[in-house]
Amino acid sequence: MTRLYSLLFITALLFTASACGSTKPPTAPATQGNKVIASLQDLSSMYGKKNLSGFMRLISDGYKDRKEFSAALEAVFAKYDTAQFTVQYSRMYITVEDKGMTRATFNWDGSWETKGGAVLKNSGRATFAFDPKDARLVSFDGKNPFLPQPAEAPGKK
Repeated sequence: MTRLYSLLFITALLFTASACGSTKPPTAPATQGNKVIASLQDLSSMYGKKNLSGFMRLISDGYKDRKEFSAALEAVFAKYDTAQFTVQYSRMYITVEDKGMTRATFNWDGSWETKGGAVLKNSGRATFAFDPKDARLVSFDGKNPFLPQPAEAPGKK
């Protein structure tokens, strides 16, 4: 009986070891999702450093009104001493389409502070569309998280 238990234990151990030891590469959707997360982290980092050229490298050439967006960001970086864009990764939903854009829906927080100490905070939910080849931002739905907007008065929408 002891031999039977030993044999069963060794067999179970071998099956467990072979299942856990798989070095299978991640699937294409998992890789694409990782690229999108890395791109969002880079966008956030470049924005916080107020590095306009680094930030715009992460924006697709096909982004609608790209030049106007760059000019608006330049004005924000000049006006505010600090600018922060934070993504809430724990509440993110990434959709990888077979032949199309990769979309990430998430909550974000923004904070801007002037040299005089005035602070403006904003937050929202946005859906970003990324180019599947290089994970550069192509478009987004929702209010622009990179441009400070005055808070709405309570009861007005």
